[in-house]
Amino acid sequence: MINNSPKIAIFFDWINQWGGAEKVLLNLIKLYPDAPVYTLVHDPVLSSWIPVGTKIITSFINKLPFSKHNPIFYTALYDIALEQFDFSDYDIVISTTSVIGHSLLTRPSTLFVCYFHNINRHLYEHPILRFYQKIDYIHSRRPDYLICNSKTVANRIQSIYHLTPQIINPGIDTDLFIPSDNHKKYFLIVSRLVPHKKLDIVIKVFKKNKLPLVVVGKGRQEAHLRHLAENCKNISFVTNASNEDVLNYYQNCIALICPQLEDFGLTAIEAQSCGKPVIAYGRGGNTETIISGKTGTFFYHQTAKSLSKAIIKFQNTNYKEVDCRQNALRFSDKSFMLNFKQSIDRLWKKHQTITF
Repeated sequence: MINNSPKIAIFFDWINQWGGAEKVLLNLIKLYPDAPVYTLVHDPVLSSWIPVGTKIITSFINKLPFSKHNPIFYTALYDIALEQFDFSDYDIVISTTSVIGHSLLTRPSTLFVCYFHNINRHLYEHPILRFYQKIDYIHSRRPDYLICNSKTVANRIQSIYHLTPQIINPGIDTDLFIPSDNHKKYFLIVSRLVPHKKLDIVIKVFKKNKLPLVVVGKGRQEAHLRHLAENCKNISFVTNASNEDVLNYYQNCIALICPQLEDFGLTAIEAQSCGKPVIAYGRGGNTETIISGKTGTFFYHQTAKSLSKAIIKFQNTNYKEVDCRQNALRFSDKSFMLNFKQSIDRLWKKHQTITF
C-alpha cells in the first residue's frame, strides 16, 4: 500500500440521468480522475456528461430488460448486486448516494466513506416496508464515516440511523452561472418532471394568473403537466435545453420557482448566482440556500393558494441582483471539491493509524 497515493473507487446508485446528484458525481470524478465508477446501471445515451475515459463498472442488473430506464423495478436485487462488487483492491471507497450506496461491502482495512444526498425516502414513507427499514439501519453501519449535503439530510440521518454525519454542501460553477444584461421575461422552473417535484401546483397557479411561465426539464410526468397546461399560451415547455440554454433561461427570468421539498437544491443556487431571486417551498434545503426577503420568498404549504400568495408577496418586494449573487457565492463547486478532498485526506490519514 502506498500511503501517499491510495487506490480509490467511487460508487453512484445509477447513471442514467442528469441532476444535482450527478453534478456532485462529476465533481468527484474531477477530483479523482483515475478512480473507476461502480454503479448498478449505466445508460451511455443518457449520460454523455460523463468524462471520456472514465471507467464505468456496472452490476448484473445492467443486463436485465428495462433496467437502464427503470432500475427501481429491480429493487429486490440491489443487495445481491452490490455485494457482488469486489472492492478488495482499493484503499478508499467513496460512495455518493440517495438510495443504497451505504450498503457496499468492503474490507476492514479499506476506508469506506458515504456521501448522502438523502436516505432512501421511499423506504420510510411506507410502514409496510418496516422489515427493509431494519436492514437499511444495519447497512448504515457499513461505512466508516458518513458525510451529507445539508442540515436537512443530517437531521434525517440522525433521526433514522442515530448517527451524526459531517456536512459538506455541494456547489455550482459560479464562474458559469453569472448575471448578464437581460430582460425579465418570465417565471421559470428548472426541474425533472416527476411527481415529488410538485410542479402541478405551479401549472395550476399560472393557468389562473396568466403570468408567463417557462418549464425547463423532462421526465415521466411531462404528458400530465402538458395536459394540465393545455390551451394556456402563457405556459411553455422546453424539454431539450442545452447547458447554454439553461444559463440563458436563468439570466432572463423574473424568478425561479421551486415548489418541491429539497434535500439541498442546486437550481436555487444557480438562479441566485445569475442574480435572480427564488420563490420556494419554505422547508428543507431551500431554507439553507435562500435568504427570505433578501434573495427569495417562501411559501409554507404545497398548495396553489399558498404559492399564489407568495407570488403576490414577491411582486411587492424589491430584490437586488447583487444580494442574490453574493449569497450564491457561498456555494461554489470549487469550495465543495476543496472541502471534500481535505476531509477524505484527513480521514485516510486517521484510518491508517487503526490496527486491523
